[in-house]
Amino acid sequence: MSSATHDGTGPASLWLDVQMWQPLRGVLHPITEIECDVPDPLPEGFDEWHGWAEACLLEVARRDGWQHGRYTYTIQERDGTDHPVRDLGKDVWDYE
Repeated sequence: MSSATHDGTGPASLWLDVQMWQPLRGVLHPITEIECDVPDPLPEGFDEWHGWAEACLLEVARRDGWQHGRYTYTIQERDGTDHPVRDLGKDVWDYE
């Protein structure tokens, strides 16, 4: 996953677009969008990005009382108006 913007300064705003798997319906349901602090230094590679995203998700899940289950998320770089500029990665997270 590349993490630098076109000018090489890195992303200004990172968000997690989160959906929850609903097994009875067999569909993903949009849950929330989370603005996260941009890590310094930026993660390198899939495993580091996954660890960073999981830490952000766990903090919000505990604070907001999410139910346990399977979530999917997309790491997004966004512009100053909170519109997605590009996706930096996607993964599944099991909250237990």
